[in-house]
Amino acid sequence: MNLFPHMSDNFFVMTCAFTDKNSSVIRILAVCVAWLIVITILHHWRCRSTSSGAMLRVGYLPITCHLLCPVTLEHLNNTDKGFNAIKFNSWPEMIEALRGGKLDMAFILAPIAIAMRLQGVSIKVVLLGHRNGTAMVVRKGLGISSITDLKGRTVAIPIRFSCQNLALLRLCRQNGVSPKDLNILEMPPPDMPSAMAAGGIDAYIVGEPYAAYAEMTGSGKILYQMSDVWPNFISSVLVAREDVLRQREPQAKDLIRAFYRESFWVESHRKEAAELTARFYGLPPALLKSVLVGTGKRVSYTDLIPRPDEIEGICRLMKQEKLIDSCPSGQDMTDTSWLSPSTAGRQDTTGEKR
Repeated sequence: MNLFPHMSDNFFVMTCAFTDKNSSVIRILAVCVAWLIVITILHHWRCRSTSSGAMLRVGYLPITCHLLCPVTLEHLNNTDKGFNAIKFNSWPEMIEALRGGKLDMAFILAPIAIAMRLQGVSIKVVLLGHRNGTAMVVRKGLGISSITDLKGRTVAIPIRFSCQNLALLRLCRQNGVSPKDLNILEMPPPDMPSAMAAGGIDAYIVGEPYAAYAEMTGSGKILYQMSDVWPNFISSVLVAREDVLRQREPQAKDLIRAFYRESFWVESHRKEAAELTARFYGLPPALLKSVLVGTGKRVSYTDLIPRPDEIEGICRLMKQEKLIDSCPSGQDMTDTSWLSPSTAGRQDTTGEKR
């Protein structure tokens, strides 16, 4: 019996169809809302992970003043204190990565750090890479025995904004040689030994192990060790972005402390450090051992806490050579807030990691 005689059967068919369709729409809307909630939660989790839990990205080049990077990476492996070590083959590549926020920290030449700071890149010097560890190499058979013999010769430097360049200019001025009398060109450190062997350059000034490399292959000889002409020479420093130091403070400070602790291990485990770094850099172990273990110990991993007066000294030399127009204060350039009283006063004589 039709209880609603004024309504046709078609009406009920249409009503049921509408009801089914409406239910489908509601289900679709419910799924969309649930999906939006899931996406929001995942985005929030990812942001928290990026700001506090993701590995810090640290840039380096395969040179001994960045050796703390592979040593620390090896010793933090399989721990929750690990970091992502990113290898670069040239300074300009690393500069752009740091400037573009693709790195959180970087082992970089001290003058580059100063210049970037002056250009508005918010970074702080938090540690030194090592001391000394740079030499001037000259090609054998040219009769070069002093800086004055380099007049008219081609000399390679890592980059203008380097303490190696400052050391070359300083040596020139101390010996009455005009830098204009030299053909100075920039070249990535790993390319220098082969360029010398091929006769493309007559001399170069560089951080180890690429000075020792020319000695080992027989293409060059050491003219000056920086430890002799510029004691406690600083090449690279570890810089950290200020936003990382603020937003990821515990993680950043833990990593800086780890780099610092490993400097003591390297000093008392030079052979092991050389072997480890050789594997990491893809270089002959004998080459790294000649630098770290050989006579004279060309590099030092002690006294690595940055001092404002030393940074200001590098600034003054840069200004003198017209590389920069003004000098930031050393206090403004450095950050040693990661130091605790126990860390600052500890000199690990056993070399064991603690």
